[in-house]
Amino acid sequence: MSYSRAYHRRNYLIDKKFQLSFIMRFSAIVILASLAIGALIFYFSRNSTTVAIENTRVFVKPTSDFILPQLVITVIVVSVVFSSILFVMALIATHRIAGPMYRLRREIDNVRGGDLTSAFVIRDKDQLKSLARSLNDMGLVLRQKHTELKSKTDVLKSFLKDRNYCVSFEDKDRFSALLKDIDDILVYFKV
Repeated sequence: MSYSRAYHRRNYLIDKKFQLSFIMRFSAIVILASLAIGALIFYFSRNSTTVAIENTRVFVKPTSDFILPQLVITVIVVSVVFSSILFVMALIATHRIAGPMYRLRREIDNVRGGDLTSAFVIRDKDQLKSLARSLNDMGLVLRQKHTELKSKTDVLKSFLKDRNYCVSFEDKDRFSALLKDIDDILVYFKV
């Protein structure tokens, strides 16, 4: 069974600070845009007049006074509705970023702790798949280098143990070759 089918998150707020900050910024943009549109409509209609019939009486009013109540209600409704829609959409979008980041951080902590068997797997619909692939490749190389180093070290230990940890002049070339094999692997790492 693949990871995407076996693991379903129930909690959409993985990194609350990041996700809520992201969502609030976009909601603020929707609200500010709605207010700006309402203010511009009000501003551009201030020099015009409207003939209105209220309770069978005809009134001539400035258009801005006539549309103000409807404009305020429209701006509030549009802001609330679209901010709610944006909240849900941003929550899902940020979940697809924050969730993988949380999972990758956990696996990186495992690698830092010496566990090179960690797999950087994220769901198919989540973002950061290329980062997970790169981390998996890194883990594979580290495992291979560790295995090579362990193998070469075991050969060196066996060589030394067979000679009671004493190296004679005749063993010098073999001992140097074994050390060079280990050094060649260690040179790969830049520390």
